[in-house]
Amino acid sequence: MQWKTNMRFLHHPQIDRLSIRLPVFFLRICLGLLCLGATGSWALPELQSNIDPPAIIIKLQPSAEINGSEILLRDVAVVLAPQSISEKLLSLKIEKAPDPGMKQMLSKAKISAALSSLNDIRIEKILKGPEFIQIHRACQTLQEEYIRQVLHNYVDQQLKNSEFKIGAIKFHGKNRFPAGHLTAAVTRHTSDNLLGNVKFVMSIQVDSEPNDSVSVSAWINRYEEVVVTKRELSRGTLVAEQDLCMRKLNISKTPENVCMNIDDAIGKRIKQNMRAETFLRSTMLETPPMIYKGDRVKIIAGNGLLLVSAKGLAQTDGHMNQLIKVQNINSKRNIIGRVVDRSTVEVTF
Repeated sequence: MQWKTNMRFLHHPQIDRLSIRLPVFFLRICLGLLCLGATGSWALPELQSNIDPPAIIIKLQPSAEINGSEILLRDVAVVLAPQSISEKLLSLKIEKAPDPGMKQMLSKAKISAALSSLNDIRIEKILKGPEFIQIHRACQTLQEEYIRQVLHNYVDQQLKNSEFKIGAIKFHGKNRFPAGHLTAAVTRHTSDNLLGNVKFVMSIQVDSEPNDSVSVSAWINRYEEVVVTKRELSRGTLVAEQDLCMRKLNISKTPENVCMNIDDAIGKRIKQNMRAETFLRSTMLETPPMIYKGDRVKIIAGNGLLLVSAKGLAQTDGHMNQLIKVQNINSKRNIIGRVVDRSTVEVTF
């Protein structure tokens, strides 16, 4: 069986016109693009140059810990901006930082005021974050072991290798300093002999920059040889060399007038009863008189050309060169004379 297909074409005026125009339309677009590419004049860059740059976003943190003496924007915020602008913004000084170890509140308004001072950056700046930021200044303290070492070096240099130990230490004032490399040095002390309770003034540096001076008190134990009694000594005893010896004691706990040389005590008279192994003080000793009351003495008198003498009786005790009262045994007359030696009194006319 044979099939016959009878094809029939339909014609419509609108469809015919569209079929003619579409190829022409696409041809024109291609020609236009070729022309633009050839001239290099593109419209997109020209349009972008007329668009304002995007705003700078500054995100504030709720709290911040800082090391320096001034609060910078980098301490409290993150800046979203081109690198050239970002670095300048991050270095912006907001206000003075609190003292080391202290806190303060920084307002968003304060940051906004600081940003408004940057007249050379005209891009809009958008602040995001809390209305207030808690600022805490980092700090460090002088540790006691470090202070002890600094004082030890200073005292050792002053005492020229004398035996000593540093006791209790007391810090005066605030022991808070900025973060960084801290060093201390003693500049002076208040005691004449570095003994007992001594006050030291120390200069402080942080990262080689001078900081405040501080005061520190310390008890200095010094060990020296002092004069000590070997046996019990009664009041009025004349001290002899065999009565004494030398002992090393902590002189920071002894009176300032303790004897440190045996020769200073030999021949002196004890003013009070003393036990064995007791240190001697100068106030416990007295120089015995050369002449005692009741001693017979020789009275001499002269004017350089003539010298006369007589026998006398001491009316009071007398030390070398001291004026005492003596009585002329023959005339019973009392006169004043100067002690010359243990048996002579000189009268001057």
